[in-house]
Amino acid sequence: MRSGKHVQAKAKKMRRKKIERSPTQAPGQYLGYSLQTTRLLARLLDALSEHTISLEVFEDVGAEREDGTRTAEQVKSAIFSNPVSDRAEGLWKTFANWIDAVTAGALELDKTYFEIYVSKVVPAGIAKQFSDAATLEEAVSAFQEAKAILGISKKGSEPLRGISDTLRPYLAKVFEADESVISRIIFRFKLVFGSGSPVSDLAPLLKRTFVPDDMVDDAIRYSLGWVKEKTDKLLEKGVPANILVEEFRKDMISFERAHDNRTILTSYAQEPSRSEIERDLKVRQYVRQLEIIEASYGQKIMAVKDYLLSSADRTLWSAKGLVHRTSFDKFESKLVRTWENLKQQTEIALKDKSAVERGKYLYSDCGNQEVKLEGLEVPPHFTPGSFHALADDLKVGWHPEYEKNL
Repeated sequence: MRSGKHVQAKAKKMRRKKIERSPTQAPGQYLGYSLQTTRLLARLLDALSEHTISLEVFEDVGAEREDGTRTAEQVKSAIFSNPVSDRAEGLWKTFANWIDAVTAGALELDKTYFEIYVSKVVPAGIAKQFSDAATLEEAVSAFQEAKAILGISKKGSEPLRGISDTLRPYLAKVFEADESVISRIIFRFKLVFGSGSPVSDLAPLLKRTFVPDDMVDDAIRYSLGWVKEKTDKLLEKGVPANILVEEFRKDMISFERAHDNRTILTSYAQEPSRSEIERDLKVRQYVRQLEIIEASYGQKIMAVKDYLLSSADRTLWSAKGLVHRTSFDKFESKLVRTWENLKQQTEIALKDKSAVERGKYLYSDCGNQEVKLEGLEVPPHFTPGSFHALADDLKVGWHPEYEKNL
């Protein structure tokens, strides 16, 4: 009979075996891909004069200014290995690819800066020397020093033994390249290290921009999701995954506004012109809705003004980033629910009244409602004007049989 200790030891061994990683799994590879999204977000948050940040367009992560100046950033995880050690295949493959891109004209050398981002600090002898080169002369010297370190005495000679077969072609590409090209790449090269937690590194960038301390965690989750969704949709369409810095900032300002401590939304809309009012009186469905409940001319004028002012404010609040785009849909859903409840109450309370009278009552009752947007009070015209927008789409109506009458 086997002892209890023996059984326990066997069970423990089986549990260990179950959780061993399959050789086909590649957590490091996945981490590298997810790291690109995090770095793209960091670039968006840190953008000063950059116009566009991209994913897998001309490099893992790219930054481009309106004058055409670019930063090509290669993103590398250091969780399982050192990607910038002197004999790291990824290091020399990156430089070889940059040489090819410059030679082919895909990257304009005098308008491109080259970076390697590593998720945490690791030893980086040659890469660090390249990054520290502050002049073209120092870049040339660093290149020659790299040759000595790797045992490459002259152009075309083989490196020291011990270099892997997969690494040799990249070393050959770099050290047999035109030295004026590789030296200028080195001169424009920068090595950047993360703290070891790329997501945590986003927090100080958010604090430095527009997000209060108590909102940072939520903002990180939201912005990472926003970037992932945006780039995924672009890539699914087969178009370059370029994100405008201005678009990102507006969306993040909207997010912050949706979670701040304001109490009132200010109207920025201009009073509509007489011609705008006359146009809506002639063609709009919401005006027809008022006509079938026999609204007065003055009521129709007021309705048109409310509609136009609320439409303008909706556009201006979105453009200024004062209201998050999804909040308008939630606001309209509240209005529809309010209308449904008031309509039911009207039909019960005024069942002996005519359809027109019931419609007048329902319209007046809806117009007196105070519904908040993102928890904020809205200008007096906004809720009635939003009801008219819904009436224009026939999502709500005043006459009990408004759809049939229209």
